[in-house]
Amino acid sequence: MAALARLRNLIVHRYWLVNDSRIYREAKASGMRLISKFVEEVREYVERG
Repeated sequence: MAALARLRNLIVHRYWLVNDSRIYREAKASGMRLISKFVEEVREYVERG
């Protein structure tokens, strides 16, 4: 998640430096899997609570 947070900060605060190819590569490589895993863990936590 730390890598995604850094990427988010780059997009929001320094968008003129963003490389579209990098965004695509990172999302395709592991970004979407990581986000899906995070959502699933939050869902399980809420259901237990």
